Amino acid sequence: MGADTGLGEVVAGAAVVTDGRMVEGVFLKQGPYGHYVQIGEDKKGLFPKRASLSKVKDIDSVTLEDAIELLQYPKILGKHPEDDYPVLITHSKVGYNIKHRRSLALVPKSVDPKKMTLERALKLLSGKSVRRIGRPKGKVENKEPMEWH
Repeated sequence: MGADTGLGEVVAGAAVVTDGRMVEGVFLKQGPYGHYVQIGEDKKGLFPKRASLSKVKDIDSVTLEDAIELLQYPKILGKHPEDDYPVLITHSKVGYNIKHRRSLALVPKSVDPKKMTLERALKLLSGKSVRRIGRPKGKVENKEPMEWH
């Protein structure tokens, strides 16, 4: 697979170009919740980008291309036409999701996430299978002060 560096095991290659900048390496690491890939080395105060390999059955078969594919998420598909907030495609344990503010829609298994467009994501967000995430805003029932006896 690669050379052991003490920080993790290098999947392949000495350097990778992502987002137009050079990164020192891609590492395969074992954490408390399983294996994951990471771009760059651990530095104090900085959190390198990581992606879980929970769905990968054979860790030894992970290639550099697989690692880069997982590390590209979450990816911005565009801005929602109604409120200009970003629409994202994310990767999770259950598959790929479309996220907009507090709405989350599961991408069907039959759809290739690499070919996801903003228009298709908006259709999924307007469907019936959309979930709301996060804590709902609290409702104030009665603004009158309570009396203590």
